[in-house]
Amino acid sequence: MHFRAASCAHYALARSPRRDCSAAPISPLRAIGNGEQVASNKNPLKGFEVKYEKEMEMSIQLQIEEMPDYLVAKFNGAGTAEEVWRRYKLIAERCNRANKNKLLLDFTEAYVEASLADKYILGEQAQIFARYNVIKSAAVARPEQVDPERFGEMVARNRLVNARVFTNAEDALEWLLK
Repeated sequence: MHFRAASCAHYALARSPRRDCSAAPISPLRAIGNGEQVASNKNPLKGFEVKYEKEMEMSIQLQIEEMPDYLVAKFNGAGTAEEVWRRYKLIAERCNRANKNKLLLDFTEAYVEASLADKYILGEQAQIFARYNVIKSAAVARPEQVDPERFGEMVARNRLVNARVFTNAEDALEWLLK
């Protein structure tokens, strides 16, 4: 018989950003009365195999700020492109709750190595913003982060996401607010 917990997300109490599914070790000592303990090789879970998968710890931090006409999602730290796009739905839901249909994604303080495949997925996953009625998404990044062909932007736009990538916040805001 096998028990498998796919992730901590299945447990109602494990809702913090950092999740640890490891259980306390079972003591090989057994109490027998008068405070004495005897070593025991008995395993109360004999016949069961317990497996777990730890969720990926995210090192990219996300700060969300509401402005009068748009929402700002600022990424900070080093990590992977997957850590970024996995937060798109959270950002889209926040836009929806705040009744904001314009979004500024700020990657200037993020350090992510993104392959061509990663850029494709980042652009493809941006569809979530259109599904949540975000009518414009501007991304601002450092010049060395921006692909000269703007491949990720093209992928998003091919999926009917009104998105542009900029290398300075002023240009991004000007486009976003017009």
